[in-house]
Amino acid sequence: MSESGGYQGQPFRMLYAVPIHQCIAKGNLGEMKALAKEAEHYQNTQGDFAAAFAKLKSEIARLEKK
Repeated sequence: MSESGGYQGQPFRMLYAVPIHQCIAKGNLGEMKALAKEAEHYQNTQGDFAAAFAKLKSEIARLEKK
C-alpha cells in the first residue's frame, strides 16, 4: 500500500511480519534501523494492534454464532 501519510512523510507501509522478515533477510543494517524506527512510531501512534486484532476476531466469532 502506498498511500501518503506514512512515517515522516514517507509512503504508508503496512507493518506486519512479512515485510519485517524480508528486511531482516536482506541484511541491510540501515534499512533495518529505519524500519525499526518506523515500527516504533506505528506502535506508539496505533496502540496495541495485537489486542485490537484479537478483539476483532472475537467479535467475528460472536456474530457468527447468531
